[in-house]
Amino acid sequence: MKESAKMKKIRIIGFGVITIIVLTFSWYLIDRFSYSKERPFYSVAVDSDTTLTIGIIGDSWVAGGKLDSLLNNGLLEKGFQNKILSSGHPGAKSKLIYQNLFKESTNEHSSKFIIESNPDYCIVIAGVNDAAGQVGANFYSHHMLLIINTLLHYKIKPVIVELPEFGIIETTNEMGFIKGERNKIYAKFTNSGEIDNIKTYRKAFVKELETVNLKDSVIQIAFDNVCDDYSKCLKLYSGTSHLSKEGNKKLGQAIINELIRTINNR
Repeated sequence: MKESAKMKKIRIIGFGVITIIVLTFSWYLIDRFSYSKERPFYSVAVDSDTTLTIGIIGDSWVAGGKLDSLLNNGLLEKGFQNKILSSGHPGAKSKLIYQNLFKESTNEHSSKFIIESNPDYCIVIAGVNDAAGQVGANFYSHHMLLIINTLLHYKIKPVIVELPEFGIIETTNEMGFIKGERNKIYAKFTNSGEIDNIKTYRKAFVKELETVNLKDSVIQIAFDNVCDDYSKCLKLYSGTSHLSKEGNKKLGQAIINELIRTINNR
């Protein structure tokens, strides 16, 4: 029996829709899990200002200047005149935090101005969105190294806050059924099905630092100095994946302590 023109049209349209869905989903996966290539460096003018200048880049843990005044006041109390510059991109994974360093100032989340300001140190707080998004330890380590190499190229000392402790299982459950199940599937491929990947990502990053002989080139802030187990220090959090005011104060103090120790030992 010959296929009617109407059925043929429906079949063609259906095939087209399926093709579009498959291509769109494929593009989404490629974009989500693809590694950023190293960007070419740009020129930066030399700044003669001797004030201790500190940059901060990261995700929502940095956005809104959450740590700016804490660091500024804490360092002033210790006798260090300082200038704090920050750029936070809510929801950003390490890949985007790296790419923001090269975006022009017309871009809302460009952090290029921080490098152009020639800071002495640059604090990097990233990884919560990598971990929650189950993109894989290698993805996180790769882009953190790109950030570190960029800062070192401009003679800026990287201050790396260890991938923060947070309620990763609780965060996954709060995502809703579709996103939560999607990330559980991703975890099967990137972390042997374990949702709580924080320690895995941390270990992979440290191992990568050691492999490329950069461990001594960065200052590392152990997050255990703030909280070593989300369930045991809930008062430090305002939700499952963000610090409270008290939590930010404790993180700020951990950073100040390490900065002062480093400065005094130069």
